[in-house]
Amino acid sequence: MEECVFCKIIKNEIKASIVFEDDHFIAFLDKSPIFKGHTLLIPKKHIETLFDFSDDYLKELAIETKKVANGVKKGTSCDGILLINNNIISQSVPHFHVHIIPREKGKPLRGFMWPRTKYNDETEEEDFRKKIAKAIEILK
Repeated sequence: MEECVFCKIIKNEIKASIVFEDDHFIAFLDKSPIFKGHTLLIPKKHIETLFDFSDDYLKELAIETKKVANGVKKGTSCDGILLINNNIISQSVPHFHVHIIPREKGKPLRGFMWPRTKYNDETEEEDFRKKIAKAIEILK
């Protein structure tokens, strides 16, 4: 089986706009965000679904999800956060990931996960990356 795209991001074989990284997890901006600032948090260990986590590693995931979600909220100045995780059904990449999506009052999801948006250019994407990364660093 060919190595998954997220494992390639972890190994720096594919470019990603990384907002957070430690020994066990990495978070980066989604390439097709629902709203700008939409971030994915993944374990560095290849784990396919929630059911494959050890209890201890799952506890670490919860702590890191909270940290990154706080960073997305502060970095984007949004009103709230939507967390989504698909397991098997609708899981586009077979590597566990949490979608951390900034939400603003009055901006509906329309069709739940679509339509997606795009950053205007790499500069705008980098601006979002820096704001979220800075907010996460401050929260440490």
